[in-house]
Parts: sequence; C-alpha cells; structure tokens
Amino acid sequence: MKKTLALLLLITTISYSQILEPVKWTTETKKISDSEYVLIINATIEQNYHLYSQKVPNDGPLPTVFIFEKSKDYELIGSTTEEKGRTVYEPVFEMNIKYFENKAIFKQRIKVKNKNNFKIIGEIEFMTCNDSNCVPGYGDIEFKI
Repeated sequence: MKKTLALLLLITTISYSQILEPVKWTTETKKISDSEYVLIINATIEQNYHLYSQKVPNDGPLPTVFIFEKSKDYELIGSTTEEKGRTVYEPVFEMNIKYFENKAIFKQRIKVKNKNNFKIIGEIEFMTCNDSNCVPGYGDIEFKI
C-alpha cells in the first residue's frame, strides 16, 4: 500500500516538476590550506517545502545526491556532509525521515592537485515535498578554484 501511494504521489506530481522549483542552489569555496578547500553548497528552500537528506531509508523518498565530475585537478576527501536537519514521521512513506526546511548547507572537502585555476563541475539530484505534492529536482553546480 505505501509503495502504491508513494508511486501515485510521485506520478501525479511529475507534471508539476517543470513548473515548480522550490529549491534554489548556490555554491562557494573556502580555502583551508594551500592544497585543501571546502566546497559549500547552499540550498534555499521555499516556505512550506522540505528537502530530503542524503541518507533516507529504503522505500522512502529520493535522497539528495551530489555527483562531482572526475578530474585530475582534484580529489574528494571523504563524503559530502550535511547539517543536522529534522527527523520526523512522514505518513506518506510510513517512516521517520530526515529533511531540511528553509535552508540547508552541504560541504565537500577536496584536495587540489593542480596549482592553476580550474572549475569543478557537479550535479544534484533531489526531492522536495510539501503537504500536497512532491517535486523531483535536478541541478548543475560549479565551483571556481
């Protein structure tokens, strides 16, 4: 039943995904040392919507996923981290799920292998929901080093 309900919710809201963009993404970089930076990814979330965590239970909503283009200019250090957020019971999915409201900050450490200026390109896959619908989302991100 919960899989059918979740699938129905997703199908009925896919048509809205072209219109609704409840999350706006911005990026920045912070130099930690001569060879390390932190890539900062900021999500501004429209009121009444929430953005799901990178870690959600199986059979839950789509998690937030960051995909960084491979390059010989840098290497990732560890995984992308996220803020504490809120964990609440979601009746649609019948489980406790972590999400963010209003804003979220994600961070990824990198080690620079090239002293020249370069760009880091990435993609974001995510899902946002409010009380009446869910919107899957995709976005591109870019960082200048």
